[in-house]
Amino acid sequence: MVTSYLAAAALSALAYSTVASAEPVQYCPIEGICYQVAVPSSSASSDSGNIYLQLRAPTSYSWVAFGTGSAMAGSNIFVMYQNGAGNVTISPRSGKGHIMPQYNSATQLELLDGSGLTNNDETMIANVRCGNCASWSGGSMSLASTGSDWIAAWKEGDAIDSTSTDATIQQHDAHDQWTFDLTQGTVSDDANPYVGVRQFDNNNRGVGQGSFADPRTLILGHGIIMAIVMVVMYPLGSALMPLFGKWLLHASWQFLAFLLMWAGFGLGIVASQRIKLDIGSAHHTILGTVVVCLMVVQPVLGWFHHRYFVKHQQRGIVSHAHIWYGRALLTMGVVNGGLGLQLAEAPRTFVVVYEVLAAIMFAIYIASAVLGQVRRTRRNRQPKNF
Repeated sequence: MVTSYLAAAALSALAYSTVASAEPVQYCPIEGICYQVAVPSSSASSDSGNIYLQLRAPTSYSWVAFGTGSAMAGSNIFVMYQNGAGNVTISPRSGKGHIMPQYNSATQLELLDGSGLTNNDETMIANVRCGNCASWSGGSMSLASTGSDWIAAWKEGDAIDSTSTDATIQQHDAHDQWTFDLTQGTVSDDANPYVGVRQFDNNNRGVGQGSFADPRTLILGHGIIMAIVMVVMYPLGSALMPLFGKWLLHASWQFLAFLLMWAGFGLGIVASQRIKLDIGSAHHTILGTVVVCLMVVQPVLGWFHHRYFVKHQQRGIVSHAHIWYGRALLTMGVVNGGLGLQLAEAPRTFVVVYEVLAAIMFAIYIASAVLGQVRRTRRNRQPKNF
């Protein structure tokens, strides 16, 4: 009996400490814009009651919004904008599809301490208590869900400066959708969890599987793919021809690299849109776009080079155009990778790894080119049979 009581007490203590040490889940779709949710343990156990939300964004945004569900239609939406008096307005709205969400007086929202303008008026924050967000006219959600659907949208521009909860808002610049594991955001107290805690943490917490919207993930994927293509695959593919003399192997390898290059480029485009980076505003994006577009010509030159060599058994003008055009683009691509690391403010470790890998592949490529030239010279010195 004593043992069972001790075990129960230990489990209770463990559960309490886990809840007490929890913090709100958070998702930051783009730099500076973050959304948080905290669920009191009493609400999670009863699947009703208060939940606590936080919306945070730079004051360069006219408004930002946060909502339940996987789409605007039927969503329970919370819109934050400046009120013109050093604070913010939080507006509960109902999503009706691709039109401006309408004010919903049935949603019980309360703006809490810690809300307003901060960081030298460069950031606006809304700490919010919602008393009935477990269900609304368009749907419901479990407050203990491990895969709760949420949406968000935002609009850059002039401040709305209105205390009206029914103010007109312009159409969003961009939007996002993800899932939260609310069990990771369960807190012990039914009280404002945002006072006296870190306000400028941009790390995602409790974001469920299947959320691929994080632009930092897109940027990382773009960087990895393009580094593999430009630093590894293209140089190795170029080395295959002088090493093995098999044009089909060379062409197949380079075509695979060509396809991966476009996949990486596509991720870069999406990521730049997510973070609102103008492609024409950075050296990396400009040079990268030029290199990728010019690379379209290379397979065409390669085909003409192959046809010429099959016919004449030697290189011609088109052959040298294919070789040196490719070398120029490859050099530009590797340099642009360095510019990308600089733009992303990548850790020094990433930069060193990139530089070392590029140097190794350069050495391999030069060695293969020299070996190929030696083989051609020997072959040309051999007496020809007539």
